[in-house]
Amino acid sequence: MSTALSVAGQERYGIALSNYAGTDGAMLNPARSAGQWPWLDVRLMGVDAHAWNSLIAWTGRERSLLGELRGGSGYGSVVLRSAMASGTHKAIVEAGFSGPGVSVALGRTTIGAGIRSRLHVSAAGISPSMGNFIFHGLSYAPQHGARYSDEGMRAVGAAWTELGVNIGQVLKAEGFGVLSAGANLRYLQAHAGAAIGITDLEYTVVDTALAMVHSATLDYGFAMPAANAGNGFGADLGLTYTRTIDEADGYMPHRSSGGCSPAAYRYRVGLSLLDLGGMRFRSAQAGRLEAGMLQIDDYTDMPLSDASDADSLIASSTRWTRSQGMTIGLPTALSAQFDYRISGPAFVAFAMTQNVSGRSSLRMRRANSMVVAPRIETKHFEAAMPLVFHEYDLSHPTLGLMLRFEGLVIGSDHVLPFINRRDMHAADVYARLRWMIHRSPFCRGKRSARRNHAAGSTESLPCATPND
Repeated sequence: MSTALSVAGQERYGIALSNYAGTDGAMLNPARSAGQWPWLDVRLMGVDAHAWNSLIAWTGRERSLLGELRGGSGYGSVVLRSAMASGTHKAIVEAGFSGPGVSVALGRTTIGAGIRSRLHVSAAGISPSMGNFIFHGLSYAPQHGARYSDEGMRAVGAAWTELGVNIGQVLKAEGFGVLSAGANLRYLQAHAGAAIGITDLEYTVVDTALAMVHSATLDYGFAMPAANAGNGFGADLGLTYTRTIDEADGYMPHRSSGGCSPAAYRYRVGLSLLDLGGMRFRSAQAGRLEAGMLQIDDYTDMPLSDASDADSLIASSTRWTRSQGMTIGLPTALSAQFDYRISGPAFVAFAMTQNVSGRSSLRMRRANSMVVAPRIETKHFEAAMPLVFHEYDLSHPTLGLMLRFEGLVIGSDHVLPFINRRDMHAADVYARLRWMIHRSPFCRGKRSARRNHAAGSTESLPCATPND
């Protein structure tokens, strides 16, 4: 048995690629639960925190983050970063709380259920000029008098609680290959949401008081916080193929017929589609604006305390359509994983997650990322050091560290800010409090005493010599 506190980052690569990932593995690929290495995995609780952006960085600190947590302030300053190779800025903030969850292997089928609350805010398509105005304010003189044209900007965020179930199934075990499939299905209870998607925007900030919008097309919506602001459904789908070291004919996980020990493998390949679906906010204020020339004579003193103020501000818009209710999509992404056994307990994993939400949709955006994650894992101890490339930026990787003692998991996909004073543009931390039972009752030499075990029957029998 093992006991594991849960704080998690966006993908939690350090633990998600482990064979002892439990519910975290199923979040990255639901097929991973099929033939899971622990017979029973129970998540007791968890909290998540992750932030990354390409616009600003905290520099000149006198202390590391650990020093900040011990007390005092290391001061420093916030500086503007250069735009990425794509030419635009992006940002992601995630937080959450994971409640109880369980996953149990029933032969070739694994079932699980759990509850967690999530907060996800994303911004994308922010041009360097808009980034300068966000950082310096509209009073930024070097950009005054120039006409700018931006497209595809959006900022979307939501908070919700989800109740989910997982099923993983070994579809085929033949020769040296095991093919598995899985799905997560979730009911979503929405608590708050807000979104703005700017299709196109042409504007000029003339001076320290006057700004002009030449044309704009945008969709917007917001729902005030409530216990039941809306609802929806979500799903994940996944496949894995495992190339085993020994023949897998008739492999039955956690059964006496050769499955009391996890099937050792040379490599495993996985493909998954994450966070399909969305939420409908019934009472949200939403609409679409198509504006012509709009002059703001004093942008430093714009009264926007209520809807009537907004009505007055954009009275010259050519078309303004308001509606009741809005839909915000989940941060959908396509993920691919590859795990290779180097020797014994030494593995190295590769993974890539690609956002698939459109530029103009009101769908939360998942950060693109890829990772190389070497690890040493045993039943009772594990260490991994994921090297993560956010938005495929090879020049600014983040180095993580994950440690697992039995089921106690503590880690980060960006550990360096905790121990050094270098520029900081991202933060990530995770842990898990779980309880695992590694061997099933069949593999611990137990079976029901009340059942009549007839000679010559085909029932599954416990191991004659249970695993240590």
